[in-house]
This record gives sequence, C-alpha cells and structure tokens, in this order.
Amino acid sequence: MASFVKKAGKQISDVRAFLREAAGGNSIKYAAEKGARHILYFPYTTQQEIDQASGAEVMTKTICAISGGVHEWNTSDGKFKSTICLNGIVDTAEDGTVINDGSCPFCDRVTDAWNIYNWRKEHEEATCNLTGDQLKNHLEKTLPIFRNEMKAKAAKMYMYILVVKFKLNDAGIPSIGADNLPEYELKVMKLSSSRVEKIQQQIVNSGDELAGSELIFEYPNVDDRRLLVSQSTTTPVFPKNRLTEKYPDVLNKINADVAKFEWDGIEKAFPEWAGMTSLQAKTTMDSMFEEWDNYQKELTTNPTAKYLEYLVKTPTAKPNLNGADAVSGALPVNGGVALPNVPNIAVPQVPNVGEGVIPGVGAVPQVPQVPNLDPNAVFAGAGASPTINI
Repeated sequence: MASFVKKAGKQISDVRAFLREAAGGNSIKYAAEKGARHILYFPYTTQQEIDQASGAEVMTKTICAISGGVHEWNTSDGKFKSTICLNGIVDTAEDGTVINDGSCPFCDRVTDAWNIYNWRKEHEEATCNLTGDQLKNHLEKTLPIFRNEMKAKAAKMYMYILVVKFKLNDAGIPSIGADNLPEYELKVMKLSSSRVEKIQQQIVNSGDELAGSELIFEYPNVDDRRLLVSQSTTTPVFPKNRLTEKYPDVLNKINADVAKFEWDGIEKAFPEWAGMTSLQAKTTMDSMFEEWDNYQKELTTNPTAKYLEYLVKTPTAKPNLNGADAVSGALPVNGGVALPNVPNIAVPQVPNVGEGVIPGVGAVPQVPQVPNLDPNAVFAGAGASPTINI
C-alpha cells in the first residue's frame, strides 16, 4: 500500500528528502514559544527549468514544502481532531481492497453542518427573548461559538515547510558547537495560507525571496496560543548578517542533512497526515450527524418533529402543569419527572375534653373541630399534578 502522504500531499517542490525525526528523538514539529526569539533559515534545492520567455535553461530555487487541505472537528467529548481532505485520493491495499475511493465524507457533510448552524441561529433568535441591540450583541457572542462547534468544516489549506531553527543560548546568541559552527535543528513549520501570505509580503518588501532567506521570529510573553502566533513579529535578516553567510560550512552541513530525510514520518508530528480510510471517515461523520439524520428522517412523516440535540432546558419559576417542556414544548425527555397525586389526608379530629374545671385555671373551653383538608385542592381546575422538568 502506498504511503498516504505520497497519495495526499501536493508536492510544491521536487524535494524527496525530508526529516523523519530530529536528532535526539525531539519532535520535528516547529512550535512557537512564549517570549522567545527564533532565527530560522529556509533551505532550498535547485533544479533546471526552461525559461518560457527565452527558451534557455535556468537554475531555480525550490523551497522544501508540501501542502494539504485539513478538515478539523471536535468530538462529542471535546477532543480536537483533524485529517487531510480525502477528496480525490484513490488508494487500494495489496489485495485490491479499496482504501480510499476518491470521495471525502467530511466535504459531503459540510452542507449538513451549515444547516444545523442555521437551525441553531434561528432557534436562538426565537427563544432568547431579546430584541434590538441586546439581541445583536447576544448573537455576536453566540454565533462564533456555534460556528466553532460545527460538526464538519470546509478544509483549510496549510503549508508544511522545512525550516532550520538555529539554537540560541540564554542571551539569545547562536550556540556554537564543537565543530565551531552554529548548532541547529531541522523542523517542520505548519503555516496557514494567511500567515504564508504575510511572511511572503515581508520577504517581497525586503527585495528578497523565501528560499535561502533567514527570518527572526519574536513571540510575545503571553499564554494564549492564538495571541502567541497572531501577535508575533517577523523580521528578515540582511544577507551580510545571515548565519549561513557568516558560516559557509554550516550551509553545506544543512544541505547534507536535508538530503538525508524523506517526507514519510511527518504524521508522527502532524497526526492529520496519518490519513483515514473512506470507511473510517464515513463512520466518523455518520456518528457525528446521527441525531440530525434521525430528525431529518422523522420530518418526512412528522412535520412537527423536533431536533433536540442542542436544546438546553432552562428552569422556570412556574410549575408546568401540563407536563410540557419549558423550552421546546415537548413532553419531558430524559429526566422529566411527574409527581404522583397527593393522597387525601384527613387531619385527625381533636377530641372534646369537655368543660371540666382545672384548679387555679377555671373552666376549660371546648376546642373547636378542625375540618378535613384536601392538599390537592390547591390545584383544583389546573389539570394534572405538577410536573418538574430536571
């Protein structure tokens, strides 16, 4: 069976060699670090191409990278998951069994996911009891949550690019190894299309190109991972100040290391590249959309069917005497408890002790008789006994 990466990864260079695992067993995944300063070099390979204008052979630089569309979702227990889009991926096992048939169950469910989002939006507008600016402000806070919780999303394009991360000491100065050359690690940086565009624009503005350049990444001293990346800054290093220019031998060493590795193994750092079979993907999506599918099926025979997956029962100050759900109007589900009828209990009659005389007190008056009380009388005319929704 062919590697999933070879099947799904779009080659945006001719590089076949790539890092399997970094020396010392460290992950190949590049990660931003709180308050850190990183110096990165972008290695490249060269290849001959025909210049379309002149027809002459020219040497071109090619960065070491692949790209792929990634589907992301959260499981019912809140775990984040992702996989490379399966659309167009065809693969079979050695015995001929179809592993990927070219379809993508995640793509197929995006429309359903948006339908659920629209249902939740309309339901929220109808039941939140807010109007005007209050409704607008409420939806501005709520709808992003609904979008984040979508069961299937369109694939996001990411670039996975090989970078060289130079090791720095506590003072932020490059660490020099026993060979008198700057020490480094090979890493894979995962970049969204928007971040690639931002970096590319900075490189163009500096009059350089990404292949063979060095950039300084500086990260803010914050704990929020999103802010760590969004508030980071990148600065191109001028050619004369580059470590690869100051230490020519380190560039030769880097090129030799890059040539030793293959793309296979990237899934150890980026699980989305492990891939899924078409059957696994369909099973995953069918499970996620089970309640929605059941609701759609019920609608064909029952126009008043209700989609209960996202309904949240809220407490009410008044007991619902008809046993209906306070939010949806449905009968109690999974926890609605009806109280049994309260039996009629006659209050015992206090016996007449007579009109005897107690020394020093005088005559004891007769205690009036207490009438029988019916506790259920308070609900007279209200129908059934109250139902409490939990």
